[in-house]
Amino acid sequence: MVVWDNLNVHLDACPRAFNDGRVWITSFQLPSYSPDLNPVEGIWFLVRRSGQCNTAFTAPST
Repeated sequence: MVVWDNLNVHLDACPRAFNDGRVWITSFQLPSYSPDLNPVEGIWFLVRRSGQCNTAFTAPST
């Protein structure tokens, strides 16, 4: 099984022709933007809108 993102080389005709010529390869292409597949997107959404965006931390918080 091959899972592809939307990198431009993955969208080219050569990799598609390679996959089409082999029945044993199953390929899935991810959607352009899929926050449901990446739960951390919700966290980044909150961090960008909080006071911690563009902050340089010198030590980890305890």
